[in-house]
Amino acid sequence: MTEVLRPDLCVLGGGIGGIAAATEAAKLGAQVILVEKRALGGAHLTQAIPVEAFCGAALARRNLSSEPADLPALRAHIKANIAHFARLARPARLAALNIGIIRAAGSFSSATRLEAGGFAIDARYFIVATGSLPAPAPIAGLEFARPLEPEALAGLESLPSELAVIGASRRELSLAQAFLRLGSKVSLVVSGTILPEEDQELVLPVLASLRREGLTIHEYEGALKFEPLRAGVRIIPGKGPVVDATHVIVGPRLLPCVEGFGLKAARVAYGLEGIEADAEGRTSNPRIYAVGGVLGGSGSGVLTQHQGEFVAAALFGQRRPAPLVARILATDPEMATVGLSELAARARHKQIRVIRAPFSENARALGTFGRSGHVKIVTNSHGLILGAGIVGPQARELIGIFTLAIAKQMKASDFDAIVANAPTLAEALRAAALASVPQVGKT
Repeated sequence: MTEVLRPDLCVLGGGIGGIAAATEAAKLGAQVILVEKRALGGAHLTQAIPVEAFCGAALARRNLSSEPADLPALRAHIKANIAHFARLARPARLAALNIGIIRAAGSFSSATRLEAGGFAIDARYFIVATGSLPAPAPIAGLEFARPLEPEALAGLESLPSELAVIGASRRELSLAQAFLRLGSKVSLVVSGTILPEEDQELVLPVLASLRREGLTIHEYEGALKFEPLRAGVRIIPGKGPVVDATHVIVGPRLLPCVEGFGLKAARVAYGLEGIEADAEGRTSNPRIYAVGGVLGGSGSGVLTQHQGEFVAAALFGQRRPAPLVARILATDPEMATVGLSELAARARHKQIRVIRAPFSENARALGTFGRSGHVKIVTNSHGLILGAGIVGPQARELIGIFTLAIAKQMKASDFDAIVANAPTLAEALRAAALASVPQVGKT
């Protein structure tokens, strides 16, 4: 006879989003069951962490010299990072938090029940966190290319002599610069505007810096196809330059994992783009929520973790405002943005102010990081901050100040409070916020 379990929460999926949701709910006193057949940690451990560790170590080589990269040390660094974060997904740790784990495939048999491992789970709430999987890019001859995957970075024995990166998402741009700094010749093969959703005033300085380091950007139109070479692959566009490379990286096409989990039986609406859910993660079934890659989108591990915590906290008594997400480009210089871009702000508001300040006038930047980059702030006519962008040193750390400012509905004039007894990069934010009229952009 099937045993029936009645926990407060059942989480389907043991990736970073599912673990975050289960952990947050358990901390709030909920009885939690986590259902996952495969290894806990998911793509965050096999893909996101290797890329972050690889790029972080490679970009630390600020002075491009002829000294060869220490690949054994790099491999050890990546593996150490994976091992560190794998500890957070250990079954023993989760069990210590009173999270029950069922190591089996789970599938909904009705709108209120999930079947897994011989158990019937009638939970008060369910969270679907099954993630997404990379699908082969629709490129003819892809089998000849054998793209370099994130999982391979931890075992990289030699550097590509000529690397072609297909696509220009944030991940591909970071990887392109990382391989440049390790000594590879790198080409970026792109169609259309790079990061079109972002303010090009901030994107272009990053691209200029990458070009100075040796990146070649090839623009093309139409479809790509690959043809094999004796030592690599030839990339042929419908219109544009032909590129030869020994290795390629192809930007992933992520497919939400929605099939095989009984979502129809659960009365959860979904399609090829993922599960349909509102801003709080609630699906068409009010007892079932969804987080992470199964909703579609970028598949960012950090964002998925925050989504899992946000939904679990709301379900068990700690409702929080929906997080305002900062957008990071992990290159050197870094780029970080939050809120509305200038174009988006002009579309929504009758009048805006655009104010800026360069890092070239910041003593901390000049003394430690160099002079490149600037801060850009967009406000409404009353000075309320609508959005901000930073390209330059420590951009990903500094953008949190603007994230808080927008969330708390602060004005640019409030930045007058940023004062220290020694030079700081944050003074560049203050200088932009308090920019005088001659420095103000178009209104």
